Amino acid sequence: MICNLIDRNGLSYEQYIDIRTEYINANPNLWIFEISAPATFGKFAQTYLRGKCAKLKMPHKTLDIDYSGDYDLWLDGIKIEVKASRAVDSDSNEPLYMKALSRNTHKNFLMNFQQLKPQCCDVFIWVAVFRDEIVVWVMSSKEVLENPLYSKGQHRGNKGNEGQLHIKQSNIIQLNQYELTNDNIEKAIIEASKRN
Repeated sequence: MICNLIDRNGLSYEQYIDIRTEYINANPNLWIFEISAPATFGKFAQTYLRGKCAKLKMPHKTLDIDYSGDYDLWLDGIKIEVKASRAVDSDSNEPLYMKALSRNTHKNFLMNFQQLKPQCCDVFIWVAVFRDEIVVWVMSSKEVLENPLYSKGQHRGNKGNEGQLHIKQSNIIQLNQYELTNDNIEKAIIEASKRN
């Protein structure tokens, strides 16, 4: 359609570039909604956080002799679990990139942070991707465990080792106190670990 408009002089190439640039600027995170593999999306979140703080390390046995893959990042002895989710219209059956929501949406969404094991880490970092903004919440594992939104029994037969937390339009405000607002992720992690 765009090529047809340009060919018929209904739209100049420069006008197309202006429209495209405005759209990309308004929706800079749409490409993240196209990541289909959950593990790849999780790696994106870890890479995003490491880009904010060079001191965040991938854990291994030389940092933590007891490390066995039970958390994602390490900061000076603080064990960090990273969870990520995308805000999408929960009333739509479209592909993720078509139902991606902006931060100021009034539509229904459900972000499920799952496979949470507070006993395996000191701090949780949750990365919530909206089409126009990425929101980061930093909480101690104790704050997650004691959060009224936290459900201890994620799977049938689960003995309380793994839980989940559902963030919806109606309860997202409960995480405001944990939101990273000054971009100093190192300070937020250290402060959260002290609240444990």
